[in-house]
Formats: sequence, C-alpha cells, structure tokens
Amino acid sequence: MLELAQWLSDTPISLAIRQRDWLIPLLQTIHILGIAMVVSSVFLIDLRILQITRSQSTAATAHRYVPWIWTGLGILATSGLTLIIAEPQRALPNPAFQIKMLLLSIAIATTCAFQTSLRRNASFWEGSGPARMMNVLAMGVFVLWCSIALAGRLIAYLQPA
Repeated sequence: MLELAQWLSDTPISLAIRQRDWLIPLLQTIHILGIAMVVSSVFLIDLRILQITRSQSTAATAHRYVPWIWTGLGILATSGLTLIIAEPQRALPNPAFQIKMLLLSIAIATTCAFQTSLRRNASFWEGSGPARMMNVLAMGVFVLWCSIALAGRLIAYLQPA
C-alpha cells in the first residue's frame, strides 16, 4: 500500500492538486456536504421505518430520499477519490481509511438490499414485518453511516501503521 501511495503521490495530477492551496479545502467542504446529504437522507428514511413520522408510506419516503443517498455517494466518491489522489500517503495506508472503506461497502450493500426488499415487498416495511427487527435494522444502519463519517474524520488523527 505504501508503494502505491508513493507512486500516486508522485503523479502530475497529485502534484497539481497539492499546488493549489484552495483546492483541498474546497474538496473537503464538498465531501462534508456529501456526507450531510447521505446521513440526513438515511436519518429521514429511518424515522419513517421507526414510525416516528407517518405522513408518507415507507415506499414513498424511500422514493423521495434514496436518490439523495446515491447522489451524495456520487459526490463523496468523486471528492474522496480526488482527495486520495492529492494525499495518498495520508489516506491509503491509514487504518481509519481502511475501516471506512469496509464500513462503506457494508452500507452500500445494505442500501441496495433495502431498495430491493422495498421493491419486492413494500407491505413488509409498512408494519406487517417484525417491528423490532426493522427498528434494530434502522438504528443499525444509521449507526453504520455515522461510523463511516467518524472513521473518515479519524483519518486526520491516526497515522498509518
């Protein structure tokens, strides 16, 4: 991983990004806004699953907010990849980054599974399914996304092994 990070750090695009003092803070700001899009969308869907809000069906709520999750993930992927290219030695060998990527893959798989389940059996998510399991799942997914954000923040404070 260190060799890859060193090679990437020496590429012209990495050097060009680092030479512009304003670009990395801008990318970090965009990345944080993407995090806000995803976490707030997940939170709003979870409020419906937990039946704290009931103004719309779960399917309607998901239809409204899941696109924001995917758009936010697109923003996060673009800004995150650019940040990795800019400072690969800070991110790639960092254990917090590696944990973040593992958690992110789980969260993406969970989001896909939720969408598929909702499409196949929307009534399950309207209260006909086991409520306790759905509540635990909703809270677990929210904690998962918050853990991803926390792991991303820890990248700045943990040194590569």
